[in-house]
Amino acid sequence: MERIHVTVRSRPLSSEDAKTSPWRISANSIFIPNHSTKFEFDRIFGEDCKTGEVYEARTKEIVAAAVRGFNGTV
Repeated sequence: MERIHVTVRSRPLSSEDAKTSPWRISANSIFIPNHSTKFEFDRIFGEDCKTGEVYEARTKEIVAAAVRGFNGTV
């Protein structure tokens, strides 16, 4: 059965952003410590991941399905 996969790729924070951003990433969640706001994803790629890793893990099958006539968004 087909389903929607929601994947996030985080970017490296600037030194200024790292000092002021309240957001934290843990496993497949993004949250603000001591706050009820929490976002869950199928996968979060860290700031050190390579584009090829993202492509192999998620994008490759979306592109292949699009070629077969299915809708896909990357």
